Amino acid sequence: MTDLAQTYTDTLKVLGDTLVKMTSAEWDALLMEATPEQRREAMKTMLKTQEARLTLANTALAGIVEQLKENEPALRKGIARLEKSLATFERIDSVVKGVASVLNVVSKLVPMLA
Repeated sequence: MTDLAQTYTDTLKVLGDTLVKMTSAEWDALLMEATPEQRREAMKTMLKTQEARLTLANTALAGIVEQLKENEPALRKGIARLEKSLATFERIDSVVKGVASVLNVVSKLVPMLA
């Protein structure tokens, strides 16, 4: 099993990388080509990503170690999916789905508003 501290760190990193991509000129270009619904979903996802990153970063690892153990396989799978969608970075919906796979697991680790 992967070191839980590394999984925690990797999760924070991929969420941060996602926010960087979602504030890039390339992302803006994709948004300009997107439908209004895709743009709304992308913006909601960006806010959820920021909330997840901040909440997780402000949570002590010791306080979520059991939840992290239980959800580590799903989190690792989500991280891999998100990293792949960020690497190809061709469609808004693939990035949004990749982020959702991580956010769904993070919401099991820490309380989130949305």
